[in-house]
Amino acid sequence: MIIGDSSKWDDFFQQNLPAVLAYIIAAWEQMPKPGPSDLEDAISDKLYSALLKAKHRSDFLFLIRREDLEFDMDLAKETGRKDIVFFPSLQEEEIYLCLEAKRLNAVISGIQHSLAGEYVKEGMQRFVDGKYARSVRHGAMLAYVLDGNVERAKRNIQKNIRKRLLELCMDKNGGLNASTIRPDDCRTRETRHYRTHEKAVFHIHHLFLTATLP
Repeated sequence: MIIGDSSKWDDFFQQNLPAVLAYIIAAWEQMPKPGPSDLEDAISDKLYSALLKAKHRSDFLFLIRREDLEFDMDLAKETGRKDIVFFPSLQEEEIYLCLEAKRLNAVISGIQHSLAGEYVKEGMQRFVDGKYARSVRHGAMLAYVLDGNVERAKRNIQKNIRKRLLELCMDKNGGLNASTIRPDDCRTRETRHYRTHEKAVFHIHHLFLTATLP
């Protein structure tokens, strides 16, 4: 249950997102890198472990959780599991930064698949529909680019976004924009969404992770 107005956390997330993204990148650089056919859950498990073992973990104030349960109290049932979650407070469980992870350019049964459609429909859409991060205005997508071709992955995501502008609650010129958090980092992008349950803009921060970060 949220105590007070959730909008009070907007500045907190805006100020701390650069540190969170930098922390994720640093952890990724220290972990064993995935292969072209590695499964999403296995990669996320390794990343989560690296986040917990990071050198400056004791200086990082967020509580980090893996596969955190999303529960609808009105329906009294589970509605999903968030891949990795950063909680700034132990008192307000609906205030968090959710990281939803998806593979891109993965080899499945010997054939490479872009999986950009799944990234958009099964990842981004969950934020837009309010299944994740309903009470906050920032979420994040982790793109595991398993062949290292980030530009191809971005192009495929952009094509899928353009096909689903209405469902994604984006304006007619919507797409992958330069990040307002890390504007000079080619690994980051940002999308903006106008969710039906709120007037404020919702931001999805996209972080593209490969076996060889620049």
